[in-house]
Formats: sequence, C-alpha cells, structure tokens
Amino acid sequence: MTLGEEKKELRRKVLNERRRLFSDVVEEDSTVICEKLLTETEILKCDKICLYMPINNEVDVKLIFDRLLSLGKEIYIPKVCGQEIIFYLYEGQESLAVGSFGIMEPTSGKELEADENTFVVLPGAVFSRERDRVGYGGGFYDRFMKKHPGIKNAAVCYDLQIYVKIPAGKHDIKPDMIITEKEIIR
Repeated sequence: MTLGEEKKELRRKVLNERRRLFSDVVEEDSTVICEKLLTETEILKCDKICLYMPINNEVDVKLIFDRLLSLGKEIYIPKVCGQEIIFYLYEGQESLAVGSFGIMEPTSGKELEADENTFVVLPGAVFSRERDRVGYGGGFYDRFMKKHPGIKNAAVCYDLQIYVKIPAGKHDIKPDMIITEKEIIR
C-alpha cells in the first residue's frame, strides 16, 4: 500500500468515527478544547487569529469567536481559491456564503497579511503523538503553512483522532501543538 493509500484509508476510518459522535458530545468536547486553546499564551499574544468554519463534527471553534473579538482580536476565515486557501477578515455571519466543499466562506473582506502576529488553528482528520497530521487530502493548509513558516499554530481535534503513529510524508506539516479534550500534545 502506498503512503497516499494508507493516509486515505486511515482518514476514511477516523472521519467515519468522528461523524458518529453525538451532537452533545461534539458541543461538550469542543467547549473543553476551545477553553484549553484560549489558555495558550501564543494565541493570546497574536492579534490575527485564523479559524475555520466547522463541518462534519469538526471541533466547533465558532464557540470562541465572540471571546476573541471581545479581546480585540481579528478573526480570519479561509476561502478556497484554486489550489490555495486565502484567509479573509470575518465580518459577521452575514458576510459568509456556502463555498467550496459546502463550507461557509467569506464573500468579501480584507485579505490576511500573515506575519508574526498571526496564529492559525488547524483542522485535520488524524494526528499522531509525534504531531504528524493527516488533513482532508487537498493539501491546502500544508501549502499555506509552508508559505508562512514562522506562523504559530495549533491543531484541534478529539482524542479519537489521535494515534501513536500515522503515515506522514515530507510535505505534511507538523502543528506546534495538538489540543484535544483530554490533553495538549507538544
């Protein structure tokens, strides 16, 4: 089995498990994960926070939108543009529309100028204790993070998405940390 086939099979298995989570578990665990995320100094030091619009039982990071805004942070949401993701300033729910892959995307807004004041929260399908990450297969976050190597980041996921070891390629990025409802892996 090739690396790509291994990743595809593991992604399918874990995402099926995640889809079976009950909504109350998603909400409860997302709340715990988001609270942990907001205790991290690195995110609190940054003014520009890149989040995502959750689908298919992903950790619901929308739970911290209001808190971050009240702290004076700018929130940026990704939009798929060809083979890249570009983050745009979040200007409220009314500034979003269904975009690529059925995900809510910004319809306009200020494009992110990524710098040392930027923090990216990464979604993903499967993660390892060594901080390897298998995304959803498009490579969007891998390409974005490679273009902006100094940006601080954290991946968020449920404990069921953590494996001891997973297949990883040289192009796969490793998050600075992975936050689950049970632990923070650094």
